[in-house]
Amino acid sequence: MQMEAADEAGRRHAKVGHRKSRNGCKKCKIRRVKCDESRPICRSCARLGLVCEWPVNVRHLKPTPHSEPGASRGLEILAPSPGTSHSPASSSQGHTSASGHPLSDTSGPPTGLNSLRPRANEPLFASFDTDSFPEEILPESRERRMLEHRLMQHYLRHMVRPFPLSPGKAWSDLFTLKVPELALENDNLLYCILANASSNMLRREPGNKQLFAARQSYLIAAIREQRKMVNNLNIDNADAVCLASLLLLVNSWAALQDRPLEPYSAPLEWLMMGRGAGALIWMSIEAVEKCGSEERKAASNLSVIRNSYPRFGDDESYFDASMRANFTGVLTQKLPSGDVWDEETRDAYEKALSYVGSIQRAIDHGEPVYAIIRRVQVFALLVPRRFVDFLEEKRPRSLVILAHFFATVAQLPNVWWIGADEGGREPTPTREIRAISEVLPTEWQGQLVWPLDIVGLR
Repeated sequence: MQMEAADEAGRRHAKVGHRKSRNGCKKCKIRRVKCDESRPICRSCARLGLVCEWPVNVRHLKPTPHSEPGASRGLEILAPSPGTSHSPASSSQGHTSASGHPLSDTSGPPTGLNSLRPRANEPLFASFDTDSFPEEILPESRERRMLEHRLMQHYLRHMVRPFPLSPGKAWSDLFTLKVPELALENDNLLYCILANASSNMLRREPGNKQLFAARQSYLIAAIREQRKMVNNLNIDNADAVCLASLLLLVNSWAALQDRPLEPYSAPLEWLMMGRGAGALIWMSIEAVEKCGSEERKAASNLSVIRNSYPRFGDDESYFDASMRANFTGVLTQKLPSGDVWDEETRDAYEKALSYVGSIQRAIDHGEPVYAIIRRVQVFALLVPRRFVDFLEEKRPRSLVILAHFFATVAQLPNVWWIGADEGGREPTPTREIRAISEVLPTEWQGQLVWPLDIVGLR
């Protein structure tokens, strides 16, 4: 009798007059409850401590008024709220530094670091709805103060080096001294620290709903504060914006471990977060470089990031054909792919595959882990936007290239936001490659031999 009742409940119809949500999160759809569609975390998931995963449609993100037909798709991140006069998506002039220099001068062909800059007609940031959440996401209480104390202590004891760092003292000081110091004056950085500490602790306590809710709440707060600062990006706040972007990248990687993989779709929100955060990093560095004061430049911490190896943008050898020499079979035209092999399509696949090959070459040549980690983090920023479109469409070739990327990542030791957690779950690269193999057409399975071998799934 109970089984019949449960079965009937599972088939219950929508209430009369109830508007069925077509844009709700995946978790609410599975649970068959109304989603309030608040992004990035709906109220239902936030209340229950659930992973709030959204169906992402990169191709149909709302373009800005200045977007041209065929212009790149929006990038999901932390940007000025829609309608602000300083939004890079709505102004061909971009931001202006404290000295009056434009931060997004796009005249001339992209060279050097310019190749990483956002284009004036590019809708950099899709709407990331934090306005539907109250200003005080976590109410003031003794419990909150104790939680924040616990998270900050965890960060200072275990996470002041969020990824393998260059042995140089400048890099070490940047995260052990400068970031905690700047966090005392910049809420975007403070909330990033608390969100990342929550993510790290979830690796040890994957079932802890309090930590999950804390990560979600501080992420929303960090994004909200980051937007406010980007609206007035200048030499005074550039360090905090750039460093917060780096920490948000780490958090977006850590969140991959919790995302549902059935039915499989590529991690588009992570890719878009990476692209947007990368643009903010570039804009922050430019704000410092164009400030006109050598003394102010010297006082900034961003030269450490700008001048670290490998120096992206100054040398684009990672796109060279030689980098993909061992993976050329992926570009075969003998398998059904749904690709129209025009110049734009070919360029997107070749660059993405070459970049993956450059990471593998760095591993094979024994580059230090901190340099390889930088290559991994920049993947989302450097792969062509067209390639992201192909991932959204689940084109077989794009999924194979993504699997190859995760296979390179799987070879990196002792990086907490990539590896397995203490709850026994598989590392993110293994999870992603396994899921890709389960949805890839039979004809393309042979192209997954190398990634499957790397993670021990074959």
